[in-house]
Amino acid sequence: RCPRPSEAIFGILRDLGGPGGRSVPLPHALGVLGARGFTPAQVGAALDEYEALNVLQVNPARTRVTFV
Repeated sequence: RCPRPSEAIFGILRDLGGPGGRSVPLPHALGVLGARGFTPAQVGAALDEYEALNVLQVNPARTRVTFV
C-alpha cells in the first residue's frame, strides 16, 4: 500500500535522523524531500500534523526538526 504523503515524509525524516537520531536540520531535510518529489506544502502539512501529535517539534526559527 502507498503511504499518505505525510507518512512517507515522516519516514524519510526518521531515516535522516539515523539510529537514535534526535534531530535533523530542516534545510537538509527539505532538500532531500524535494528531491524525492514532495512539495513544500506537503512537507509543511506533514510537519504540522506530526507536531500536533507531539511526535516531533520544529524550532521557532524553522531550522531544525526534533523528535520527541
